[in-house]
Amino acid sequence: MSFIAELKRRKVFRIGAAYGIVAWLLVEVASVVLPTFGAPDWVMKVFTFLVILGFPLALIIAWAFELTPEGIKREAAVDRAESITHKTGRKLDFAIIGFLVLAVAFMFFDNYVLEAEPETAEVTAKSEQAKGSAEQAPAAEPDVREKSIAVLLFDNLSGDAANEPFTKGIHDDILTQISKIRALKVIARISMERLDPNLSISEIGTQLGVATVLEGGVQRAGDRVRINVQLIDCQTEAHLWAETYDRELTAANIFSIQSEIAKTVADALRATLSPEEQDQLATVPTENLAAYEAYILGKQRMAKLTSAALAEAVDYFQQAIELDPNFALAYVELANSYLFQVGFSGFPQDEMIAKAEPLIEKALELDDRSGEAHAVLARIQRARADYEGAEATFQRALRLNPNSVAVYDAYADFLRDTLGRHEEALALHRKIVELNPLSADALNGVGQDLAALGRFDEALSWNEKSFEVDPGYSLNLWSIGCHHWLISGEYGEAVRWLRRAIAADPGDPWNSAHLGRLFMDLGDRDQAEHWIHRSIEVGPESFVANQAMLLLHLYRGDEAAGLEYGRKAVETKPDWALQVYPVQLIGNHELKAGRTSEARALYEENHPELLREGAPRFKNRNYRVAIDLALVLSKTGEQEQADLLLNRSSQRIQTLPRLGVDGYGVADVQIYALRGDKRKALSALRQAIDEGWRGFWWYLLKQNPILESLHSEPEFQAMIAEIEADMAAQLARVREMQSNGELPSIPELAAD
Repeated sequence: MSFIAELKRRKVFRIGAAYGIVAWLLVEVASVVLPTFGAPDWVMKVFTFLVILGFPLALIIAWAFELTPEGIKREAAVDRAESITHKTGRKLDFAIIGFLVLAVAFMFFDNYVLEAEPETAEVTAKSEQAKGSAEQAPAAEPDVREKSIAVLLFDNLSGDAANEPFTKGIHDDILTQISKIRALKVIARISMERLDPNLSISEIGTQLGVATVLEGGVQRAGDRVRINVQLIDCQTEAHLWAETYDRELTAANIFSIQSEIAKTVADALRATLSPEEQDQLATVPTENLAAYEAYILGKQRMAKLTSAALAEAVDYFQQAIELDPNFALAYVELANSYLFQVGFSGFPQDEMIAKAEPLIEKALELDDRSGEAHAVLARIQRARADYEGAEATFQRALRLNPNSVAVYDAYADFLRDTLGRHEEALALHRKIVELNPLSADALNGVGQDLAALGRFDEALSWNEKSFEVDPGYSLNLWSIGCHHWLISGEYGEAVRWLRRAIAADPGDPWNSAHLGRLFMDLGDRDQAEHWIHRSIEVGPESFVANQAMLLLHLYRGDEAAGLEYGRKAVETKPDWALQVYPVQLIGNHELKAGRTSEARALYEENHPELLREGAPRFKNRNYRVAIDLALVLSKTGEQEQADLLLNRSSQRIQTLPRLGVDGYGVADVQIYALRGDKRKALSALRQAIDEGWRGFWWYLLKQNPILESLHSEPEFQAMIAEIEADMAAQLARVREMQSNGELPSIPELAAD
């Protein structure tokens, strides 16, 4: 009899198969059960070692011993005629089948029950969830059992600084691929850039709230590229997996490597990929290497979010499209950069949307599964006032890219600034901080939400955290400046922070315009003119600069000359427009001139949602417009509609703080005045002044026709004198700070 036949007769193969199945099942069960009881890592290691050691022992026992009716005997002592190996063989077959069934059942339970992941922001956060999120601590504690990962910045192993952008691009794209896996929590790139390089792996895991990190390096030499990566457990600092990819340098190979890495990470972390995710990971965006390199350079410029960097990003994305007209992501990011230029460069919104819209249509035609494309489409729908469509598209973008902080951020801003759903916006911004804990923008977003809810001390605390992370982030500097201007009433500090914001991004008209408006509050016409003229020089087409020029002319008493700027601002009408809308100011001008029908037509053209019969539609801030419109309607004989607008506006402001960018200011005073209740109007004004309201006081109290009925009241005049005295004292303090060199210097604008 041959040796193989003898192995079969003694059931060595069956014993080996049965032992292998049982051993695997025991190890898998132990990996789930032992952490539940807090067992240290060495217990699992020892258990696994013993199970492996038992395999050869089982084979030796199967060869040397045989099961008989009298028990286990040495095989040499059993008469072949009395052997029952044929019976025990059938029993082993049944046992193997049973063990296989148990193994399959455990795999199903482990992958589809124990590891089930919750859906991510499918519709909107429920109010109770939002309240719970609002109470979370800023820094998340890591859970090592969680499927979470941070992709550390890759090393440039080429020895050539010129390859640094290429290395960064590879890192960014691998991170993007992994972030598309719903079952994983993936930390965003910005937090990687701000990590202290001296931290250990375990310290990184604690700071970022992750269980694993992926580190690696990229070497580019001639027509070859080598990418090495290793996945590390943050708690033990043990390597879970490592691989080196050495390929010919082509775009197709780069994307193939990125896809392989993402899939391997998912396998290592036991994250199940959906068919849609598998398709996304298999997509090759471009096979043109030069187009890919232009694209990654554009993304790196756009990430800086300054007016100059955005202009450079546009050029790079256009190059990528010229090199590969079928490169969907290049169309997406070109459209995205145009939309960012509305806020950061002051370009007209309608003009930028006209450029961005066909680009997104083309991108979706090329790849309708692109989460990035749907996110930009949602921003366009928001600007078009298609709010239901925008919300649905934001949710689809999150389904396609569930770890995208850019999508979360755009969605949260939409909920806060357009729909006024501040609690839900706060919950989403806190989610962004979880995914991007070292991002100045994410921290500032939480601060803005808290300020909109009237939680001013908390808001300032988050703004200060943002400043610690990035002292040069201009939007956060503006937020801190607005806190001192519109909340604490410390105008000297407000000037300091707004000057810092201008210095951080001299090409952005936003901060100069607001500093000019602040000086109008203080009564310094020369400084107001200086900063507002700077704003219009930097952004001649921007909403904020043209609105500021209209206000400056009102301040000078030259209203007619300001109308040109007001009409230009009205034409841009960005959805995020803050504080004062030129429509109201132009409408008031028409009223003063006796052109009531023209004033009504202006509102009907720009705010038709407020003139819907019996059912005006209120957004976040249009209650301010509604109050001015109510004055117009009262003069056209539409008193019932005017009363409806005032009632709805009154209900709206009861949910808002008085102070801050999102505060209602003296809207209650205006409502009482329009209703003819002078006593309540004066009482509300007294309360507003005592609470610290000052912003835009000179127009609202002196020039807005809504409060004309109060102008002759001695109590009203006394309150104006009180504000004027406060502003004079604060202006003296600002001038003292200027003469003492306490204010930041600002570079002059470059001559054309």
